[in-house]
Amino acid sequence: MPEKTNLTIKLDKGVRDDFGNLCNQIGITMAAALNAFIKQAIRQQEMNFSLRDINGFLPDEADELRRRIAQVKAGRVESHDLIEVD
Repeated sequence: MPEKTNLTIKLDKGVRDDFGNLCNQIGITMAAALNAFIKQAIRQQEMNFSLRDINGFLPDEADELRRRIAQVKAGRVESHDLIEVD
């Protein structure tokens, strides 16, 4: 059996609790879930997870959307007439 070692990571308490709840629903421990993720990443030489937020935006897209919303709220917008094309 391979020698075992410890891995210590810091997480926000809410993130840890949410992950623990997810693992409990699936029926595995957090250690088993992390081991499976790490082994799969090594085997496939890639990490499959999404950086999208709950609304489906990537971080840069969400930042741009927040910037544009702030502009609208501040009244820094231009309006244009719609031009219909046949």
